[in-house]
Amino acid sequence: MSTEFLPWAGAVLVAGGVAVTWAARLAPSAGTKGAARFSELVPGGRFLVCGVAGCGEVLLHIPVGDGRWECTHCSTVTGGGS
Repeated sequence: MSTEFLPWAGAVLVAGGVAVTWAARLAPSAGTKGAARFSELVPGGRFLVCGVAGCGEVLLHIPVGDGRWECTHCSTVTGGGS
């Protein structure tokens, strides 16, 4: 094998690999299998830390009036004037 042929063979292999990669990514069967599904945020909703021991995460809370917030996960109402 000639040494002049090797760079061309390498270039062809790289270009072929790129073509196969892009074809696989653009194929309809590739789809979005693991993609997250997003929905609109509830009007006035905020992500707050839930103070309940069983919940205790940053989750969506919706306003229920007087500065109080209801956790959409555990339905606990917190905040506001006591």
